[in-house]
Amino acid sequence: MADHSRPATGYPVPPSQHPNGYPPPPSAAPYAAAPPNNPYYYNQQPVYPNPRATLLRRIVAAVIVVTVIFFTILFICWLVIRPHRPEFHVTSFSVTNLNVSTSSQRLSANWNARFQVYNPNKKMKISYDAIMSSVLYKTEILAQTRIPPFKQDTKNQTTIDAAFAAVESYVDGWVVNDINGEKSHGAVEFNLRLVADVGFKVGGFRARRRLLRVWCDNVPIGFSVNGGSGNLTGGARECKVFTVDFAFKGWGFTKIICPC
Repeated sequence: MADHSRPATGYPVPPSQHPNGYPPPPSAAPYAAAPPNNPYYYNQQPVYPNPRATLLRRIVAAVIVVTVIFFTILFICWLVIRPHRPEFHVTSFSVTNLNVSTSSQRLSANWNARFQVYNPNKKMKISYDAIMSSVLYKTEILAQTRIPPFKQDTKNQTTIDAAFAAVESYVDGWVVNDINGEKSHGAVEFNLRLVADVGFKVGGFRARRRLLRVWCDNVPIGFSVNGGSGNLTGGARECKVFTVDFAFKGWGFTKIICPC
């Protein structure tokens, strides 16, 4: 038999049947999470980015972007212009009245050299100014001379001459001995140097002027027995060509935009 003193399941309990006459406290919602058991939870502050670090990152990013754009423009210019070094060859070289005194270490001679200069560029013109040329024996300068300035159009070939003279010039003892020793074997090798202030022009644009250096090493002159005159042997000789940027005094930017 059912107990009518107990409330039916699923219905609220009448107030008269509550213990002490008060309803029980409401239970927490099943989805409410208890606060973490962390004594520092309520003391944490929001973290903001360091303004200096943010500024530094932006500066670095800007520098990278500018650098990439700069080198991209240089690469495009290089593809359009395709710069090349001018080419130098010694086509003729002779000496007359060569006299080297062993006792006084004095040298006298007259040299004549002819250079063939070729501009292989299709869009770039070259001008040569303040041209100085030297003849050396190994590292010893024997004579120097200046060459008149000239200009080269694209795909142009120019011939320039240089005349050197040494009259009773004092030289070191090893120079006297080595020249006489090589001469007795029929040939003496000299070095030719050429330095010039050069300018490059593409259309209406003029690039920064550069120092051009030309090295023609070990150019042999053949001598007859006990003769004081001789001429180039073995045909024309190719020279090495370098440029130096006046601003940086090194290869640097010159090598990037104009490896001339």
